[in-house]
Amino acid sequence: MVHVKQFLETLDLLKEANSIRGKQIKYLMGYSNLTFELWMALHKNNFNAYAEHRSHYLRHINNAFNERFTELNTYKEEDNFKRMLRKLSLDDVKAAVRRAKTIMQRNTENKLQVLQHKGFKYFKDNPSLTIHESIEKILKDCGLI
Repeated sequence: MVHVKQFLETLDLLKEANSIRGKQIKYLMGYSNLTFELWMALHKNNFNAYAEHRSHYLRHINNAFNERFTELNTYKEEDNFKRMLRKLSLDDVKAAVRRAKTIMQRNTENKLQVLQHKGFKYFKDNPSLTIHESIEKILKDCGLI
């Protein structure tokens, strides 16, 4: 699957970037399996279902943001995506972090398979994500939570 290959190649690049001597930036992994749309939908709603294909998240995006996109490419167009971002509040972001943590806790409790590549751990099955960890750290560093 092309997305798995791209994900693993990204982890390879993260590992390589973190091994550069003398740099003062540490890169962290923030993924959303199997698509970023899971993270977007979590800003507005809980998500407890398994999506077999990336396009299946579109229904949740439409429901969460009161939209009528017919395909992911339309939703991802810059103007459309920016319009969606304008519909988000800080409370929505905090809610997405909480909902993502719930998903990951449930995955751990259900003993889903954890994979590891180049020192980065992730769940093979979806829904699964870690993007919330970086967002939560930013919110904490800014004193917002």
